[in-house]
Amino acid sequence: MTKEGYIPKEQRKKILLLADDIRMHSGIATMAREIVVGTSHKYNWVNLGAGVNHPEHGQRFDLSHDNNNITGLTDSSIFIYPCNGYGDPSIIRQLIDMEKPDAIMFFTDPRYWIWLFQMENELRTKLPMIYLNIWDEYPAPIYNKPYYESCDALMAISKQTLNINEIVLGDKAKDKVLKYVPHGINHNHFFPITQENKEEWDNFQGFKKQALGGKE
Repeated sequence: MTKEGYIPKEQRKKILLLADDIRMHSGIATMAREIVVGTSHKYNWVNLGAGVNHPEHGQRFDLSHDNNNITGLTDSSIFIYPCNGYGDPSIIRQLIDMEKPDAIMFFTDPRYWIWLFQMENELRTKLPMIYLNIWDEYPAPIYNKPYYESCDALMAISKQTLNINEIVLGDKAKDKVLKYVPHGINHNHFFPITQENKEEWDNFQGFKKQALGGKE
C-alpha cells in the first residue's frame, strides 16, 4: 500500500536540515527525527547533525535503509553529516554544492543561527530558508526581527509563537509564509505504561520505588 501523499524519490524536493543529530535523544533531535521519518515519503533529507565534540564529525552516513525498515518505504533518501556544533558558512556552502538541496530548514534557539541569518543574501538567491521556531514568552522579542526577516518561512510550534512571529514581523509578515506546526508525539514510542501492556511491570515498579523512595 502506498502511503498517502507519496512522491517517488526522483521527484521529491531535498531539504537540508540543520539541527541536532537525528540519531540522538535531545528534544531537538527527537522532534527533528519525527519530522524526517514522518515525511520521508514526500521529501528527501540531508541532516547536518550537531553534537558536542561529535565523535563522527566529518563523516557521512546513509540512513535510508534503516528508515525503509521503519516506514515500509523502499526508496527513502536520508543522509546525515555529523558535525561539531551547528556548522558554519563554509560547511553550509560545501553541503549546498555537494547535495544541491531545494531548501534549508533549521531548528532551535535563534542565537545559534546568527551566522546563518548573516548569510541570507547569499543563500536566499539559491533556496528558501525555513525556520521551525518557538518563543513562548512575552513581551515579544522585537530584537529578533532581523532574524525573522531573514527567513522565507516561519513555522511556529505553538499558537503563541505564531502570534509572536506576527507581532515581531509587523507589516513584513505579509511577505512571509507563517504556519502553526505543532509538535506531535509518536504513540508507538510514548504511551502510558500499564500492567496489561508491559511484561516488565514489576521491574518498572521496583525501579520507581527505588528512584522515588516510595513517593509518587
